[in-house]
Amino acid sequence: MRKPILYFFIPFLFLRVYPVFAQSSVSTGTKVNDVKEKFLRNLRKLPTEPTILYPLADYFESEVNGIYSYIYEGAGVMTREKEKAERSLYYFINELNRNLVQRKLDIYDIPGSVQSYKSVLAALLHHKPFTQLLVPLKHPRSQLLATAFSQYNEYSVLDDIAVYKRVASSPEFIVQFVEKRPGFRFADSLLLDAAAYDPLRLVYYLNKDKSGIQDRIRSTKNVYLKKLVSISNDKSVSELVPFVMQIADHKITPAEILEKRTAVINYFQLLVNTLKESVTSNESSIFLKPLRDGIKKKSLSFFVNEINDRHNDADAVRFASVSGLRPEDIYYIITSCGEDLYTSSYLGLYKRLIAHFGDQSVDSLFDIVQYDNFRVFVRLAANYNVLGDFFRRMPHERMRELMKRFAEGIDTDTNAGLEMAMDIADSFTALATDSGMSEVIQEELRTNLRRSTTGHKYLGIRLYGILLELLNLAKKKDGMQVLWARLGNYEILKRNSLENGKGEIVQLILFYGDEDGAASFDNFLRLYADKTKWEISKNDYWVSIRSLSDRPLMIYANRPLDIKQEMDLKAQDSLISFLSQKSLQPTILVHRGHSYHLDKTMRRLTPSVKLAILGSCGSYNRAISIASISPDVQVIGSKKTGSMSINDPIIDMINATLVNNNDLVWPEVWKNLGDRFNKDAAALSLFNEYFPPSNNLSLFVLKLFSYYR
Repeated sequence: MRKPILYFFIPFLFLRVYPVFAQSSVSTGTKVNDVKEKFLRNLRKLPTEPTILYPLADYFESEVNGIYSYIYEGAGVMTREKEKAERSLYYFINELNRNLVQRKLDIYDIPGSVQSYKSVLAALLHHKPFTQLLVPLKHPRSQLLATAFSQYNEYSVLDDIAVYKRVASSPEFIVQFVEKRPGFRFADSLLLDAAAYDPLRLVYYLNKDKSGIQDRIRSTKNVYLKKLVSISNDKSVSELVPFVMQIADHKITPAEILEKRTAVINYFQLLVNTLKESVTSNESSIFLKPLRDGIKKKSLSFFVNEINDRHNDADAVRFASVSGLRPEDIYYIITSCGEDLYTSSYLGLYKRLIAHFGDQSVDSLFDIVQYDNFRVFVRLAANYNVLGDFFRRMPHERMRELMKRFAEGIDTDTNAGLEMAMDIADSFTALATDSGMSEVIQEELRTNLRRSTTGHKYLGIRLYGILLELLNLAKKKDGMQVLWARLGNYEILKRNSLENGKGEIVQLILFYGDEDGAASFDNFLRLYADKTKWEISKNDYWVSIRSLSDRPLMIYANRPLDIKQEMDLKAQDSLISFLSQKSLQPTILVHRGHSYHLDKTMRRLTPSVKLAILGSCGSYNRAISIASISPDVQVIGSKKTGSMSINDPIIDMINATLVNNNDLVWPEVWKNLGDRFNKDAAALSLFNEYFPPSNNLSLFVLKLFSYYR
């Protein structure tokens, strides 16, 4: 992740070692002690994993006592300064407590917040520079520190840094902020952030009649912003902005870039080469996002869309566009567009990537790309069931090194750490069946758990503990039953949990207006042609289907209208507006479309959904995003190819079960479907890549983590 840009505009300070805060049994002052005890009472009442909560509370109490001792026993600090420092400690704990009560505080951030407070306090007490200490911090912790030191003369700087962090966390709104506050202390830093996030958007503002923002940007002393200004009127600016740093540093000229642009492969490889150079240079890390965006955009337009569209052609024709690419080029296509690739497209690219190495060890791939996008590659390989194949193509020791890299570092922050833990869990299905690889990942998880415990990394303790539990369960025949005993039975979805107050179940099905969507919609309607069982109503935008049963299933589906005019989305809007007006909340959401339409479906997801059926290729990759909106949702999808020939029977069997007033018992449903597909080897192969709600390890990481939240 790119570091904040504050160091361009804040005087640089040289880091130093501050005095050690000794742990002490000395009691704290009355006010500090009272607020400390209040915080600890509230902390211990949280519905959080006890094995985390109580050690965390003990750690916090010990740290506060040590800070108080440091304030009053430290040499060379005047009494007045000690009293002010004590008040800052009171304000710090009080603000922590306020955030805790209002559920704005992530408990796993408590140790880091304490350490940040200690560092800034030491700097202020000894009149040392402190701004660089805040550079790596996010907005909530920066604001916490500003509040703690509100009585200090340095407060205005601390508060401005907190404001900077808040605004920078939503870079799409930076320009509007600077327009309103052009004199803000860190306005130049914010504008550089805006340029790094979306340079074309900043170019748009430069070319509009926005004199205030134009003047601010044009008067900046930053060479990269100045270069962006100089190329903003170029008709090929969209091709130039990914290279704005290299142009400003005189490493390449606009003419050289545009000459490369005349050949598709040359321009794409220039993007890849520039990114490879940038990831190894801290100086070039500012504009990584435009480079990555450029690689993804060109991967889609130059290669992926054509490969997907030619899915019925012979491989020699289908993959002709990548025949002249290097392994790093294919690697960046895969890791940039993993969510947009058809399964067969991914597997074809993977095959061509591996072929580059012949009999050589494939791990040299990561030396070429400097481990950039490493986790993304491993996650996709696991999801597409080729991770085992990939690891078997290298020496055992190198496999161990890669698994160590994959397993470490999830104790960073809650969101990133949780996502990384879910990625690791995704690999268990592939690794658990190989005793050698299974032992390696288990050893690495244990090592990281011990390291987290020793270092008071409570997020790491929690996540590595969950992963070890899941890995052990994945290796046992009855492992999932043990897990369900803790979380609730994901082997079954009760019918009454899907019903509204009238005993009705509302199912929302979203179609898209391409050729496949139209064919899928026609096939879908044929499932409900029996007028003795179903009642169908239609209008210009959508259809409603109601079962003729005492506890009806009500199915609403938009028509797959012209996708080029976005009429399919208009039809969805019309349908969802109708459901809202009638207070009908869908508890089942069905996606019928290619994987590249899934983002649009995701925007229709609401917390009322209890079952999501994702009928597209590689939909397993999006199950995590769905669960983040509705943690208890049950998800059905495919790790590889989604197919109408599989989707329709799954939906048909689920709906028939519900119409008959029965619960959805997934082992029974999956057995019946397996029997149905058993007569067709091709269909059975496709079906075996689908996963039932009871067998999704990455989602169980999220569910276990949320179990005590």
